[in-house]
Amino acid sequence: MQTVSWFIERIEALYDKLTTRHWDDNKQYAIQILSSQSAEKARAYAQALTQALPHAHIVGSSVSHLIQQQSILTSGSLIIINEFQHTQMTSAAVPYQYGAEKDSERLRHALNLQASSCAILSFSCQVAGQDYAIYRAFDRATTPPIAGGLAYPSELGAWVLHQTQTYPDGVVAIALHSDVLRVWTGAYSEWNPVGMPHVVTKANQNRLITLGDEPVYDHYKHYLADGADVDLLTLRSFPLYRERHGKKEVCVANEIHPDGSMSFDRSFCVGDILRFCYTHPSLTLEQLKYGITQLAFHQPQTIWIYNCASRLDFIEGTEEVAPFTELAMVNGGYCMGELYASHDEQEILHHSLTYLGLREADEVPDFKRPAAYQGSSVSPLFSLIRNAINDLNQSNHQMEYLLERQAQKLSQSFRTDSRTGLANRVALQEYLAGMNEDEHLLTLKLINFSQINEKYGYSVGDRLLKDLSQHFRVQLRKGLGRIAATQLYSIGVGEWAFVFRANEPSAQIKHPFTLFADLVEQHDFSVHGAEELDYLSVSLCGGLASRRDFPTVSGDELLLKAIEARRAGRRNNTHICNALDIQVSEEVRKEQLAWHSRVSRAILKHQIVTYAQPIFSAQSHQIYSHECLVRIIENGQVIAPGQFLPIISDTHLYSRLSRHMIESTLNYMKDKSGVFSINLSPQDLFSDKTLYVLENAISKLNDPTRLGLEVLESEQITDYDRMIEVCGHFRRLGARIIVDDFGSGYSNFDEIAKLEPEIIKLDGSLIRHIHQDQRQRKMTAQLVKLCQVLNAKTVAEFVHNQAVCYLVESMGVDYLQGFHLGEPKRLF
Repeated sequence: MQTVSWFIERIEALYDKLTTRHWDDNKQYAIQILSSQSAEKARAYAQALTQALPHAHIVGSSVSHLIQQQSILTSGSLIIINEFQHTQMTSAAVPYQYGAEKDSERLRHALNLQASSCAILSFSCQVAGQDYAIYRAFDRATTPPIAGGLAYPSELGAWVLHQTQTYPDGVVAIALHSDVLRVWTGAYSEWNPVGMPHVVTKANQNRLITLGDEPVYDHYKHYLADGADVDLLTLRSFPLYRERHGKKEVCVANEIHPDGSMSFDRSFCVGDILRFCYTHPSLTLEQLKYGITQLAFHQPQTIWIYNCASRLDFIEGTEEVAPFTELAMVNGGYCMGELYASHDEQEILHHSLTYLGLREADEVPDFKRPAAYQGSSVSPLFSLIRNAINDLNQSNHQMEYLLERQAQKLSQSFRTDSRTGLANRVALQEYLAGMNEDEHLLTLKLINFSQINEKYGYSVGDRLLKDLSQHFRVQLRKGLGRIAATQLYSIGVGEWAFVFRANEPSAQIKHPFTLFADLVEQHDFSVHGAEELDYLSVSLCGGLASRRDFPTVSGDELLLKAIEARRAGRRNNTHICNALDIQVSEEVRKEQLAWHSRVSRAILKHQIVTYAQPIFSAQSHQIYSHECLVRIIENGQVIAPGQFLPIISDTHLYSRLSRHMIESTLNYMKDKSGVFSINLSPQDLFSDKTLYVLENAISKLNDPTRLGLEVLESEQITDYDRMIEVCGHFRRLGARIIVDDFGSGYSNFDEIAKLEPEIIKLDGSLIRHIHQDQRQRKMTAQLVKLCQVLNAKTVAEFVHNQAVCYLVESMGVDYLQGFHLGEPKRLF
């Protein structure tokens, strides 16, 4: 590897230089043109070089001054030619066109970086006086260091050059590829930030008023003189350092104002982060000398220096350049910004000196040592201060790291179910936000979990959840592969969700999962439960929702659809229900949402009223009791419950409505006379809040035995033990227990017998056609006899004509209810 450099002012001089030297076609040449002349002259130099070295890679840039050995040169151009024997090169130019991110990717792609790429030389232009993030695609973990600088904007303009073409807005670069080339980089900053950061809280252009709500001059006095006054000359030796838009800046004080504000050579914005900084020539030179001592161990063959033009105002002559010449040939220029590859990222520095040292040869024929340097006492003092602050910063970074680790643990616990160890609903919702078109969501629920808990204890229940989760994982891994087992989530107590990929339509997917649920129900989980258990089985139901079936809904909406499908499956006694099979039209959904709003509005505005329908004694037709029924008043019209109760039955809105109805009705009836009843759904029976409201209202009745509680007997009751306990409690408070809608299609005779109701109401679906259907007449007669065996009185609902009235009375029914005898009327 050899280096030659020429200072050129005229094209004729370059031609003379080129003709006096032999060039080897078997070698590779990298050429830099650093110039304080016009772009036109630079292109002329490049054309001459191309004629002599047609395969050379040429890049260049406008600079303010030139560095050639120990000389600082102006008003000319420096031609730096490096001849390589074992190094290959690629080069490129990218005009700014598509934004920094895309332009950066274009540059990286054009350079065709390889595993052997060891350095990049680059020059680039600023945009509107700001640094352009052209190197953001060059990650330090995967790309070699970049050296070079930003084009200097002289009176002749700013430009960069590639081959024979110049660019006023662009970037140029040469990448060096070699297995033997060794490179070393370094950077020295004139200004050293020190101390903690301070936030600008008030400023007016160049006038800085407060830092952290304190006058800026008070900050200077506190930190520099323990509160004593500080003169402007001293202040100028400790300017303020900041980084804005990736650019490092030093702000020097110009004036101190009576109110404690100060004027600087740069403007400020509220929110700017500032630190005090300092400089000292001896410190800079000693840092540099120490760095050169370290660089001497590597013995570079050539050194390229890219210095900041602003440093010429602080460092006179060649003081900081000359030490490099003791090691190798030195060439370079003064730029608008300097490129440096730190450990973390590729940076654009300012007010800095950077270098790139190169060596291609393995042997070092003459080991060069830099001259000894005697430092001053000021430098160690600054170094001591700086390193003490670095220790404090390191301690702060360690604390930040520990806090971040703790935050990560908290975040992980937030996304993990503590019972099963599976990812929870939060993690599932995050995944569903980016769900693919060929993915499907299955939700599963253990529907007999509460019975297992109550019968065998919570420890068995908790163990069962873990065993089921592990069982699901194993089966999913067997059936769908290892990745599938990682996509199992716990989204509630005894409730799971699973996301998987499949190309089949949801209708075909449903079948294998139905078989899967059936096999799980046949599995014996007692081996991991309590020792006294002979056999422990589970009952499952599930809901399936496919992204392909609902392409426009959000992830949260898709989860709700899967849960709705699971609930529908349970109601229909099916293992797996497809959300596509139960979806309603958009018009129906809008209507349902409208009803939700109307009911909620009625509750808020106290537009819930109570109607009462009389119940008559058979034979005598005397009024025995009244059933209290809910109605809504809207715009003066009465809305019957059949229009809104089915829509809100499975929502929290139903519980709110029920509590309002219980409270208002019992409050009205508390000091009246006569027997009456109210309806309680399974949802009411299992709501502690609703039961509390009911118990409190009963305590205020003048005679609690007047009240009957009509319990809806249906398949929705999954915990009869709980229902019996609740009903027994209210019976002890004086209320009568009434079973409603008996014979409506679902009847658990054993559980009804345990409930010991005082009255059983025969459902209207049995009574309605009793005068026309002999089979229903026989069935009803048997049910009446069964109720008599249970020692319960009977009520025939839906008595709508005289024929029906006569028949049910002849069967021995005790009470009658229906429009034939009396319609519901407003109670209050």
